[in-house]
Amino acid sequence: MMQYDREHSLHTQLNEFLVKILGVPGTDYAEKLDLSALLSLKSTLSDINNLITVKLALGLADWIADRFQLDETVRAEMRKIILETKPNTNGFDVWLGYPLTFVGEVKCNVPINGGEKYGTQQRNGIIADVETLISGKRKSPMITKDILKFMAFLDVPEVRAANTHLLKSNKYLAERLVFLDPEIIPSDVNYVHGVYVKLAKGINLPEHNPLIRR
Repeated sequence: MMQYDREHSLHTQLNEFLVKILGVPGTDYAEKLDLSALLSLKSTLSDINNLITVKLALGLADWIADRFQLDETVRAEMRKIILETKPNTNGFDVWLGYPLTFVGEVKCNVPINGGEKYGTQQRNGIIADVETLISGKRKSPMITKDILKFMAFLDVPEVRAANTHLLKSNKYLAERLVFLDPEIIPSDVNYVHGVYVKLAKGINLPEHNPLIRR
């Protein structure tokens, strides 16, 4: 029986990922990465998480525009707000003041280890965001008390299953995070409305957009 080698295992995982995702020839890419390249790759992975957040935020904006029958001007304004907001900026992921006043947060969590339950850190993150949606953020100009509140999740089976388990096991969230039937238009400002949305596709970023790196 071959002895476990941690470095070899990690190399194999990275190489298999690159071959599968990029369709490149099979070789030991991991062995060719020096410290500078590894640090650059680590930074890029953080950017990928930010990209998923942006696409999910744009997906929530489209969902809201469709559900509340907002015109293309309003849809464009929501997208502009999202695309011009720098990563890790204080404030809400998606918001609008007029003609519909709301705030929204997006959660890119996928249950750990391919399961149907969130990890402790993931669960605590959802609770914290629900609290800020209800109570407001100290550095955000949006007052959330009497406006609609949304929390968007990735529309995949494992996330739906994890949310079902979470609401059954956490009384605090069960009383504050509500998932309505698809045909119902959210109207209650006392709850956070959970929604499942797809990642936005076909977003054409303008040349001056800060998300485009030169």
